[in-house]
Amino acid sequence: MKNEKGFLLAEALIVSTFVLTILIVLFIQFSNLTNNYKNSYNHNNVESIYDLSSVANYLTTNQYDLSEYLTVDKPYVLVYKNDSCNLDVNLADTFCDTFMKEMGAKTVIYTSSDVKAIQYYVNNKEDNNISQSLREFISKIDAKPIQNKGRLFAEFNNGTFSTIAFDTSKNNNHSSSLECVPENVVTEGSGMYFDSEEDGKCIFKGANPNNYIKFNDELWRIISLEKDGTIKIIRSETESNYAFDNAGSRDQNSSGAGGTYCANSPNGCNAWSINDNFTNGSVAGNVLKDASLNIYLNNDYLNKITTNKVNIITHAWNVGPITANNDNIKTQMEDEKTIQWNGKIGLITASEYIKANSNTNQCGTISLNNNNTNTCINTNWIYSIVPEIGYMWTITPNINNNNQVFSINKTPGSLTYNLASDNQNAYVAPALYLSDSTVITGGTGTREDPYLIDIEGVKIELKEPTFTEEGINPKTVTIHFQEECKDTLTCTYQVNGQEPVTVKDTEAKVEFTESGSILATVSDGESMLSNSYDVEIEQIDDSIILDISTSANSHSINVVAHANSNFDITKYEYSINNGSWIDGGTKNTYTFENLTQGTTYNVKVRVTNERDVTAEANKNVTTTSFVTPSFQEQGIYPKTVTITYPEGCGTTLTCSYQKDNEPPVEVKAKIQNVEFDYHGSVVATVTDGTNTLSSTYNVRITLRAIDLSYDNTKTGMNCVDAQCALDEIKKLIDKGGN
Repeated sequence: MKNEKGFLLAEALIVSTFVLTILIVLFIQFSNLTNNYKNSYNHNNVESIYDLSSVANYLTTNQYDLSEYLTVDKPYVLVYKNDSCNLDVNLADTFCDTFMKEMGAKTVIYTSSDVKAIQYYVNNKEDNNISQSLREFISKIDAKPIQNKGRLFAEFNNGTFSTIAFDTSKNNNHSSSLECVPENVVTEGSGMYFDSEEDGKCIFKGANPNNYIKFNDELWRIISLEKDGTIKIIRSETESNYAFDNAGSRDQNSSGAGGTYCANSPNGCNAWSINDNFTNGSVAGNVLKDASLNIYLNNDYLNKITTNKVNIITHAWNVGPITANNDNIKTQMEDEKTIQWNGKIGLITASEYIKANSNTNQCGTISLNNNNTNTCINTNWIYSIVPEIGYMWTITPNINNNNQVFSINKTPGSLTYNLASDNQNAYVAPALYLSDSTVITGGTGTREDPYLIDIEGVKIELKEPTFTEEGINPKTVTIHFQEECKDTLTCTYQVNGQEPVTVKDTEAKVEFTESGSILATVSDGESMLSNSYDVEIEQIDDSIILDISTSANSHSINVVAHANSNFDITKYEYSINNGSWIDGGTKNTYTFENLTQGTTYNVKVRVTNERDVTAEANKNVTTTSFVTPSFQEQGIYPKTVTITYPEGCGTTLTCSYQKDNEPPVEVKAKIQNVEFDYHGSVVATVTDGTNTLSSTYNVRITLRAIDLSYDNTKTGMNCVDAQCALDEIKKLIDKGGN
């Protein structure tokens, strides 16, 4: 029984442990579910989204346009806080206060659908209107921006948060019959035709189609409805006496060099725009400047356009050369497409003039048109734009030359060419592309009732700014904006939350010497689109390690600077005895001259690197003492001559001696002994590389009488003095005697 009880007890413990483990696991899962539900409830639960949707409906129903109050410096509008709607943006009715209070709102803000701007703001700016918890909620939202959308953020009294995007664009009930659809096209006479060469495109043909459109408070005419949704138009009145390209403006042999293609062309150049390799039959080369007419139209003339300017877009234009009297319109169009230019204001092509004629049988090519001018001028509406006396430029060059451009001649109505520099009786009819978002609000296209453009209906597609980074430290960040930032959109950038900088260009460059961030924004006055960029700068030691080495002679000191830095050394400067600094440029060596020998000088070097960091080093240097070597004689036979040199032999001085006619011997010590067993001479020399000093010493040896008597007896010499004996002995030695 005891064993059985023990077994039952063990079994009970095992079962209890198992049950407890299951309960712990269930508790953990239940806690996770509770936390997930709590997070889901706190953030964008059904009730809060519904409430915020009601706020959006309230704003749109009452036509409150809050987007106009958004700025880069403050990218939100305070809709509701402290039991009151914001009177600063005309939310003035008492219903707003009651409505917000009833739903339990604590704070409601409106911002752009691009959350980058508000996220950048709450992370870099202090603002009492936005609580820390709401800041955290805003920072966590990941949502793509949507065109014509705004966004609401809300914090409720019950601790929940919500955000929604909603449509802020105005309802557009306008309709237009200006569409490239079968019910609007014709197959004969004047009107809109399907383009037989390009699917999805419609063109206007005939003597006088209903293609008038009011643009910039002027009458223009529609050339085509492009398949990309854009509308190409031409001004119905011309400007006079404009050369396609001014004489000599791009001739390489003049001051206005325009590249190899335009070289040797004093009569103007027929290339419309800059091009790396403009190929025109047998003529090719680079083009470095736009044509004079291109520059005028896209600067001075473009600035004259005030109304509808927002509708103009940058588009691809066909500017390739064609053959005169071409008899194949498809081939001609393909040739025009071989070279393209992207821009805003241009001219029609030669093909567009031909294709505007409804009589294709007699006028459908340049060759046919020029052979049937009397007929063709009556079925081409573009011909009516050309003034009575003169011709009108196209954008198309003539092949195999660099100075001829096609033009439409009033008399006799032919499509031929003129020199690019001609300006007498030369007329210009500007052409451009209208945005695919252009809305036609009315009109029938007649001269009396032209098509009308909805000024408020056009929308420029906002494009997110992008960034490119160069360098290490410092780093240069280039912000790339869209083309419309030049004249239409409001484009800005902020660095590290500082005041915004307005940009009127497609690029802006910002230099960073330490880590930071940029927020770039584009706005059309209703919507904003932003993009941020973080810059990480690795801090590099910019100090300089400087050492100097010197060498000196009696009258000069040469200094060499050894500078080590992570950044380029941009300047070396030198000074002696605390005198003024001498600018050595980028040379790391300098020689001080005209100094005094045997004198100690303090030389100093200062270097600067590209970070404007400097370093200095100095050293005491003594010029050499430069004196003539001296001599001292010892002994009788043989004799020793001791030469004493100045200090520095072998280091700062080069010392040597020459005994009789023997080769010179270099000396690297101050003292040098030279032995003589026969009379002779020694020349001692010292030089510091610039100056040289030398001296000569003669040695005479006298023998004693006993030595002379011995030598006379031994050798049979008959000498009465020592010199005679020495001479005789030398002769014997030379002969090999004893």
